[in-house]
Amino acid sequence: MKMEEDDVLDILIYSADLARTEYGEAHPFRPMRAKLFVELLNRFDLRCDDNQRIIQPKPIDEELLYLFHERAYIEVLKKASAGEFTMEMLWAEIGTGDNPIFKGMFDFVLNVAGATYQGAQMLLDDGVRMAFNPVGGLHHAARDHASGFCYVNDIAIAIEDLKDKGKRVAYLDIDAHHGNGVQDAFYDTDKVLTISLHEIGETFYPGTGFEKEIGDGEGKGYNVNIPFRADTDDEVYLFAFEAIVPPLMERFKPEILVAQIGGDSHKDDPLADLNLTSNGYRRLIQMMKGFSPKLLVLGGGGYNVFKTASLWTIAWAALCGLQPVDQYAGRVGGMMFGPEAEAGNLDDAPFVLEGAEKDACFEQARRVVAYLQKTVFPIHGIPAT
Repeated sequence: MKMEEDDVLDILIYSADLARTEYGEAHPFRPMRAKLFVELLNRFDLRCDDNQRIIQPKPIDEELLYLFHERAYIEVLKKASAGEFTMEMLWAEIGTGDNPIFKGMFDFVLNVAGATYQGAQMLLDDGVRMAFNPVGGLHHAARDHASGFCYVNDIAIAIEDLKDKGKRVAYLDIDAHHGNGVQDAFYDTDKVLTISLHEIGETFYPGTGFEKEIGDGEGKGYNVNIPFRADTDDEVYLFAFEAIVPPLMERFKPEILVAQIGGDSHKDDPLADLNLTSNGYRRLIQMMKGFSPKLLVLGGGGYNVFKTASLWTIAWAALCGLQPVDQYAGRVGGMMFGPEAEAGNLDDAPFVLEGAEKDACFEQARRVVAYLQKTVFPIHGIPAT
């Protein structure tokens, strides 16, 4: 169908082959979440819009990896993937419990980075509004080593390319873990606004992302961290988000927003300790949609695979302006979406933390908000509230 002038495309970059990748039987990172996500899109009638497209990812040109990564590290990664074991692997943190060597490893990272890069390039077209790579968002990978299940930093590569093309880019990360690799990539530039909301690093991987990490040199004030105390619920999370993120986005005015929307901030995630529900998550996505005319959305973390697929389904619906409708409601048997109690219901019951722990979470959030309003807001000419 020919697009009208005001029509724009929403792109899902997905490959069943990519979703079948396994780091290992016991490894918590499961690309198969993307397959469950696509099945839920079908179930909830969220692939019916004429302006949606699903495209296959293409491997990134290896030379583009060097927009962020050191060539020596990529050579070590290639050798490890080919079964050649070297001492350099130890320095590169390849072959560890977090970052195992598995069949097709280098092809996997080329395709993940390629999918994110494709999405970024598509956003340069006036006819594309949003691109979503559910297997992307590998925000821990460093220039010279793997980290936290991440071998290649697809985010930093895509943002660096967009920046080089003159685009004003903001990065927003709501994964439970601090986006340390992306922070390191843009810590000293004012060309990219980087915001990460995450569980506090004093007690949680990767041990970074404190509110005082606000950037260096020209980048001072352009790197923002909102660390939350464990057990933080929707109310506390949204208080901090709404106090800090919208004013910064309004002042920065990104042409493209890159969003890592990891599902591990959810209260049922086995590797994190935050208490976000689908209600808070939906509200975050709805606000995110208004921050920029163009969005590159990446799946990130999430280790309750069925809940993560559900959250991504909520995100896709909100970003596309669609309402989920369960086409299988009331039917019995024949389901292919995992445990019915989890994957069959997108929405959570409300959850409210109470008592002394709630007070402690609010105290932490208020302290961080006050600090950022005092130190970061003046750099952007935003009056403290």
